[in-house]
Amino acid sequence: MGEVALDAAANRLDAVHVRLAPGDDIDTLRATFGDEPVVVDDCHHLYTRAIGGFEPIEQFLEVLAHVDTPVVTGWNSYAWAYLTAAQRIDREFPVRVEIESLTAGDLAELVLGRYDELPRFLPNDSGTDGLLSVRRYTLEWRDHTVSVPVPIPNPAAIVGFGGDGEVDPKEVVFERLAVVSDGNAGVATAIWESLRSTELRPSDIVRPETDLALNREEAFCLRIILAKECVEQSELAEIIDDGLDHILGRLVREGLVTVEEDIVSLKPTAVPTAVSETEQRRIL
Repeated sequence: MGEVALDAAANRLDAVHVRLAPGDDIDTLRATFGDEPVVVDDCHHLYTRAIGGFEPIEQFLEVLAHVDTPVVTGWNSYAWAYLTAAQRIDREFPVRVEIESLTAGDLAELVLGRYDELPRFLPNDSGTDGLLSVRRYTLEWRDHTVSVPVPIPNPAAIVGFGGDGEVDPKEVVFERLAVVSDGNAGVATAIWESLRSTELRPSDIVRPETDLALNREEAFCLRIILAKECVEQSELAEIIDDGLDHILGRLVREGLVTVEEDIVSLKPTAVPTAVSETEQRRIL
């Protein structure tokens, strides 16, 4: 959804639109700034969580201080939270727009307007879902790790519970899609793509397993990938002291990331899992 907003900003301003990629630095941007407005997307590639890793952002801010034309920047929200805590970068941008989570209605409009061929929406089979499911969360206290069961309401079942039996399965599908994706348009689209078929039931949309029991190093590495969306493996090697191949192997096997050549990317469908696994360990 952030890309859509920045595309709209670039069109409205008739701006030069730049998208940064892993490995890009301030030199990639210097020649961009001139007399025209500029939109810079994926600014989270301008830092690393290593010694000297904030230097590109500091240089970027120095460049912005001497630019007279409008500049719009786009950041991953998890990178922004880290940079705000570590560098107080929020003070450098007095005007901020946060992209809020999409509702079920928003996702329905997005999907129904994007795809010409849609599945036949069917209700769940009788007895498929209960009102509650149980998810286990790993909690760390001192030197102990405890797996705690937590009851989770089932949105699809609750929507139809106590009703007259005339609930539109299409509405339930998008209600469930909004919950499972946390309203993230990219996650919702990836889930939809993975489920495209001639028929679709609410029970087909399942939140990925979150009881992975990642160790601290694995969760820390996952948080870096979450904040960067995609990152060079060589950059991770500068941050993770030992065992990076083992850590990436585990994350790949769990279906959280992909590794192609030197680029490690978070799977869009893994965003909710990555958020849960890292935030419950209070990794920023």
